[in-house]
Amino acid sequence: MAGRSFFASSAFKLLVFLLGTVILGAILAPPLYFGGKHVVAEGWIAEGPLAGLNGSMDRARFPRYFNRAILLAALILVGPILRWMRTDREKRRMTLLESLDLAPNPSWWRHLLVGFVVAGGSLLLLGSGYVGLGWYQSRDAGEPVGSILLSALGTGAAVGFLEEFVFRGVLYAVLARVLGPRALFYTVAVFFAVIHFFHAPRTLEIGDVGFGTGFWMVGRIFAYFFSQFGDLYFLLSEFAVLFAIGVVLGYTREVTRSLWLGIGLHAGWVFGVKVLSPLTQRAFERAEMMPWLGDSLRVGLVSCLVVTLTGIGLRLWLGRMRPDLESGGGTKSGG
Repeated sequence: MAGRSFFASSAFKLLVFLLGTVILGAILAPPLYFGGKHVVAEGWIAEGPLAGLNGSMDRARFPRYFNRAILLAALILVGPILRWMRTDREKRRMTLLESLDLAPNPSWWRHLLVGFVVAGGSLLLLGSGYVGLGWYQSRDAGEPVGSILLSALGTGAAVGFLEEFVFRGVLYAVLARVLGPRALFYTVAVFFAVIHFFHAPRTLEIGDVGFGTGFWMVGRIFAYFFSQFGDLYFLLSEFAVLFAIGVVLGYTREVTRSLWLGIGLHAGWVFGVKVLSPLTQRAFERAEMMPWLGDSLRVGLVSCLVVTLTGIGLRLWLGRMRPDLESGGGTKSGG
């Protein structure tokens, strides 16, 4: 009886979703890689508004395609898992927003724009300050600035939409079946931070990609994940930034019951990092400034402070808008 109740529980269904996402992502990664490289080779999007995406696909190695395959797998499985987790009484709730416990946002375009400008602008100002102080130095990226901006914009938009839908949309909806509101809020923030450490080492040699390379990658990723805990300063400084980002994004999701502000913020932060990374480099020895500064703006307690101040500013702004938000759907829990 106890065994049958567990296999019918939301916890078991959540485990199936997570395991299924990894397996499906490993299966999808090689075809996605071959398809992306074929599109580049044929030059189908080499010109026009998708030229930046073409450049990103050309430069991307297999690990980047693997990461996107995992997100794609989560998107594919979210519909079936949510239908599986519904009770009979909830079968009538068929719209996507209702399934994810989200509400229509009539101010979606303003939230999207404000989030992008605030997040992207704050990082660009921070990077400029680093250059002015001599902590970072400018370098030749080897490509036009316009191309870098377009590529960063495309990457930011894609990552912002996909990751917010997966983490603050899908994962929130699935974990809400298992956790209370406050535990849900912080669990998603921690999971968002931890999952960014699940990647292969940047020096990993892949060799020839085959249809089993995705599963080989899973093993390398888990091995590298545990090895990173030996560098405590780096771990804490990067984890702190990612956790702060997760808290801010979770808060905007809770207050607005919408993903648009979070998508704008996420896209803006990615845009800022992607613009500055090819144009600047650190001008200090790594051990000199850790954990305060790192190789990129994604690492360092100074970046964590900027993200935290961004969150405080957004809380003040959203607090002034609360009557409008509550009339449009409100929030269930206080993060």
